[in-house]
Amino acid sequence: MRMLEIQRLGRLMAIPFLLALAGTTLAQCPVGDAILPANPLNYPMTSDKYAVEYQVGAGPWTNARVYISYYGETTASPPRTDSGYTVGATSLSFVSIPAVSNAVVRLRVTNLFEGGFQPSDRVSVRPSVRLIDVDTLRDGTVQITTTTAANFAGEQFILWWNRGSDGGGVEGLAFYLNPPYTEPTGTNVKLVSSAADLTGDLTGIDTLDFETTVDISAGGTMAYEVPSQILNIFFGPNAWVKGKLRFDLAGTDANGVRLKRTIYGPGVLDVSLFNYENRACVGTADEYYALSSSSSVDLNRYTIDGLILTDINHAANHSFFNSKVNNMKVLGWNGENAALRLGDNTVVTNVFIRSGDDSLMMWGSPVSVTNATVWQNYNGGVANLGWSDNSVGDGNSIDGLYVVKTDWLIPTTTSWTARNPDDHPLRGQNNAVFASLMVPTTVYGYKSPPVYKNIFVEDPPQVLFSIKILPPICAPTGLTCPSVTLTQPSTLNLNIENLISPPSIVPNSIGFQNVPDNYAGDGQPGFTLHGTMNIGLTNVFAKLDDGFLVPILNFDTPLIGTILTNGNVRVTYRFAPPK
Repeated sequence: MRMLEIQRLGRLMAIPFLLALAGTTLAQCPVGDAILPANPLNYPMTSDKYAVEYQVGAGPWTNARVYISYYGETTASPPRTDSGYTVGATSLSFVSIPAVSNAVVRLRVTNLFEGGFQPSDRVSVRPSVRLIDVDTLRDGTVQITTTTAANFAGEQFILWWNRGSDGGGVEGLAFYLNPPYTEPTGTNVKLVSSAADLTGDLTGIDTLDFETTVDISAGGTMAYEVPSQILNIFFGPNAWVKGKLRFDLAGTDANGVRLKRTIYGPGVLDVSLFNYENRACVGTADEYYALSSSSSVDLNRYTIDGLILTDINHAANHSFFNSKVNNMKVLGWNGENAALRLGDNTVVTNVFIRSGDDSLMMWGSPVSVTNATVWQNYNGGVANLGWSDNSVGDGNSIDGLYVVKTDWLIPTTTSWTARNPDDHPLRGQNNAVFASLMVPTTVYGYKSPPVYKNIFVEDPPQVLFSIKILPPICAPTGLTCPSVTLTQPSTLNLNIENLISPPSIVPNSIGFQNVPDNYAGDGQPGFTLHGTMNIGLTNVFAKLDDGFLVPILNFDTPLIGTILTNGNVRVTYRFAPPK
């Protein structure tokens, strides 16, 4: 695809307001956008919505413990008026199932709160493109049958059914199929049965083994500072660890190379005891991400495999760099409960995310994501390209993105006019399957444009594309807003291939935002941010109400929701039949 020549406006406009704001703005603490529950729940809790039995191969039928998380009933996820969710009536149940490669896995589900399943419920599994067999039995249970692949390394899917307002879209059930994880042994391993086991002498210990319920957070007020010599943390199948993990830099080997860290196993790290309202309180454990770094802003040379993060009160992790993430599951209900921050040289495979903010933050270069299942809550982008001018995007790839549900209520209209930074300028522009809130001087995908392919969206999204260059937007918590010379050009290149989606509800936006007269009190006349965008859409299909798939070409874009462009934007449509 030919690069378009960057057109410069010829006049430079620094924004004094933003320069001053960068030095003076402090976060509001507490934030004040939610009301904490008077009697917060204390997890783990067994689900009162579903019961599950499983069989792997010719093995016996076995009862599995099904856990549940309720929206609005912990301090980490208090109710917000803009969520659209109902306290006590919106939940996610989840169950971990041990499996192996090349095995037939059968799951039997009992509905505990609405009576037995009925044929009229039209029970199925999402992602529906996986064609997993689902049968509603005469006794009111549902049997699900699937077969694991030869390279099975973890798989996730959700139960879907419809009955009034109480189907799977409200009281969800997620299945986490896990490969075998071996419990560590040896004199270098510390079995952690209580928080006291972490305060003793850890000389000679480089591995922590959690096998039961342990509160390492002092009731939700502290994060565990992982010693630098701890290189491995294992979460057994019955592990339910309440707290956050905060890492210092690991040691180095004889050649001075930073040692790798591994967090693995199918257990749970539960962050529900921390305070969502204090997420902007700098220096407190409430502000920390579930997996955070105390010595820098990234987690370098990490392997995450199998871990479940539930009820996060802030983002899931500081950015991973030079890392591998496999079979990870993340649940965060509210805004700023973002999921995976992905930095340079990071590979992500076989993940499940239900997030209240950006789910896959494709900010590094290169970043590779394969087989990601996402349930996007009422806020955030499924794949976010960036919020500033520091996302590179070169060589990034997505192969297999399954958007099983989106709960956005906004935006309800499309606008290209930037609002002043003190006037709530976000307006749901971050809510889209593909979202960019990058700012002038952005250079994304210039050397090697990202390729995001094999994408399936189940229901009509509010917005499919919100790919913009716009003035900086300060975080809702009031964090520092960066200074940017708005007249500097930007470049954004992106290729999307093999996408199936119903039409979006609101028109899509690809382009550069308009800056109005006297923006932020600068006294300057209005203009349009500038640069180039090259967006390739190959084999993009509209899924119509009758199930038919229609390939999208330039003349029929309304079939996937009108695509509005602004500024120097080139959208190229291609249809290449499978060979």
